[in-house]
Amino acid sequence: MTNEQKQFLVNLVNTPAPSGFEEPVQQIWRDEVSTFCQDIKKDIHGNLTATLNPGKERSIMIVGHSDEIGLIINYINEDGFIYVKPIGGVDPTILASHRARILSKKGIVDAVIGRTSLHLLTNAQRDKKLEMHDIWLDIGAKNRKDAEKYISIGDPVVFGGDFCEMTNGNATSRCWDNRIGVYIVAETLRKLSKAKNLKHTVYGVSSVQEETGVFGAGNPAFSFKPNAAIAIDVMPSSDQPEIPKERFGVTKLGLGPVITRGVRSNNKLTDELINTAKRTRIKHQIEVDFGHTWTDADPISQSRGGVAIGVVSVATRYLHSSVETLNLKDIDLTVDLLAEFISKSKLEF
Repeated sequence: MTNEQKQFLVNLVNTPAPSGFEEPVQQIWRDEVSTFCQDIKKDIHGNLTATLNPGKERSIMIVGHSDEIGLIINYINEDGFIYVKPIGGVDPTILASHRARILSKKGIVDAVIGRTSLHLLTNAQRDKKLEMHDIWLDIGAKNRKDAEKYISIGDPVVFGGDFCEMTNGNATSRCWDNRIGVYIVAETLRKLSKAKNLKHTVYGVSSVQEETGVFGAGNPAFSFKPNAAIAIDVMPSSDQPEIPKERFGVTKLGLGPVITRGVRSNNKLTDELINTAKRTRIKHQIEVDFGHTWTDADPISQSRGGVAIGVVSVATRYLHSSVETLNLKDIDLTVDLLAEFISKSKLEF
């Protein structure tokens, strides 16, 4: 990863863009990809599809989703405190005491997520599991009328910190899920744009609204009709305390991309991905799907008459939190694997 590529990555993860409000991060992605791929289409929902090497007999789509989890304002009380609903899979128990950013039409409004001070809680209140209605946002407003000068019902909210490097090549961000996917799609396209004698058409998709029901990716799959597709996402790693390996298997940071095998993943495509990793000595790991991949690959698999799908993921700790953590080397290895696979595969599944 060059310094320029790292800055592109940082720009992606530092830009707030929850489901349904992806435009700011989509613009960053489009601006970068347009430097090596001029054919980029946007659909009615906001999915972006970049086409490399158009017009070939066979084609493959690689897709990552641009959205992140978040919150949305649904009520402002008389005192100016703000109550929210979740966008995607948000765990209410992790929210209290976080800083947050409200994405209002007037700009970003800083907030804190409050909860009753420990000193004032009864024993029963201390033991109670927090629910979404137990927390509120505070922007410092005097009352509802004052708050409404800055924010409105329906404004989205993100919580958690920006990119931060850690030891041993690890890094944390609130939204590796799934800015890392759209970064890998872009960098795979960049690498393939320099390849000689690329045999197939490659569609690179930065999709929307995955976190709220894998809503977006089926649209570009229907429109562009790929022969195969690979979703790039994150997956929970097991190299942290309290993760039973018997239940979740073993995946670790720094050991390369995670290839999914199983029910919905196309067996021939998956085997070819694994063989590509072995042939090129790219470190890799295996996880299983047992009916759903829970990624953009699922709706793509059912597009038109069906599409052969695969999933390649980056192992990540603390998913759907404000401190998602992964290893930066795994990102580069995933790009290498995808570029090698696409450039060599016959796409005959």
